[in-house]
Parts: sequence; structure tokens; C-alpha cells
Amino acid sequence: MLSILMLMASMGALGIALLSGAWLVFDILGTGLENSLPTLPAKALVIGLAYGVGWITAMVAIRVYGNLVLPFIIHYLIWGCLIGVCALYVLILQRLYDQAYNMLRFWAYLIIMVSALGAMVGLHLIVEDHDLRPLAIPLLVISMIHLGLIVFRYVFTLANSAYLVTDLIFFLSMAGFGYLMLAHIGLLSPMRKQLTNYFDRNSRVIQTED
Repeated sequence: MLSILMLMASMGALGIALLSGAWLVFDILGTGLENSLPTLPAKALVIGLAYGVGWITAMVAIRVYGNLVLPFIIHYLIWGCLIGVCALYVLILQRLYDQAYNMLRFWAYLIIMVSALGAMVGLHLIVEDHDLRPLAIPLLVISMIHLGLIVFRYVFTLANSAYLVTDLIFFLSMAGFGYLMLAHIGLLSPMRKQLTNYFDRNSRVIQTED
């Protein structure tokens, strides 16, 4: 019963966090960053709090209480998060191509992408033996499209060369992240090992008390 309650709590918190995060991102891209700045810190804080609660609850439900349903749901959430990241990448790519942004907006775009990718990686850490390599393929495909648009924009059109630096920063960041996911070199292995050891110790304590 406790495992089922934790399943419901984790899915509720993670669902609220992901949906609210998506709403906040599209609100920023739609109404403009300047209009969202007054309430942005409070919104980001409560979304991060909901995600943290859902993440911890899911970890405990899986690693300590051995919930077998939650890992399958997390797998679907990861793919849903990837779809959102790809859609966000395309929307930001359109704005980068139009070159109608300032440095504040650019750093907001970059922070939004880093936050979205961080949410996806956080879900990846919940499930043991989850492989990020298939998720890297869509990101790398969009990165190659981004590279093609950069070449086309600065070679075949009248582009402002002052935006080239920001284009390259965004491209290299996304392509580098996708490459690290595809290379599977184990950057997250120490963190995953520490989490596994911690929850394994707590799981044994709870089983002993029972």
C-alpha cells in the first residue's frame, strides 16, 4: 500500500512539475522574457520544488520499496521529456535564425534548454541501467540541421555576423551534449553508483526493521 501511495505521489509531483515547466517555457517564448521576469523566480522555484519531491519519492519507491510499475512509467516520461526538448530546440532554432533577440534572451534560451535537459537526465538517474544513447539520436539530428542553417544563414543570406558567436555557442552546447549521451563514457556513473549505494543501505535498514 505504501509503495502504491508513493507511486501516485511521485507521478503527481513529476507530472505537475513537467507540465508546469512546459507551460512556463511556452509562456516565456510567447509573451516575451521581459513580461515574465517579475514572477519568473517564484515560478521556477515552485516547479523545481515539485520536481524534487517527485524525484525523491520515485527514487525511494523504486530503490527502497521495489516498485515494479514506476520504472516503466518513468521510461515513458523520459521519452515525453525528449519530445518536449526537441520541440523546444526547434522553436529556439527558429528564433536564432531570425536573429531578433538580444543577449538576455539568448542566455534565457540557453538556460531553458539546460533545465529541460537536466530534467530529462534526472529522470534517467531514477531508473537503474537506463541507456541514454537512443535519446541522443534526435538531438544530434536537430543539431546537424542547426549546423546546416548556420552555414546557409551566413553564406547565402544577408546575416548579421555579430550573431555568429551565439549561434556557435548554442550549436556546440547541444551537439556536445548529444555526443556525450551517444558516447556513453560514464560521466554519470559515479553519481548513479552513490545513489544506488545510498538507497541500498536504506533499503536493508527498512527490511531489517520490518
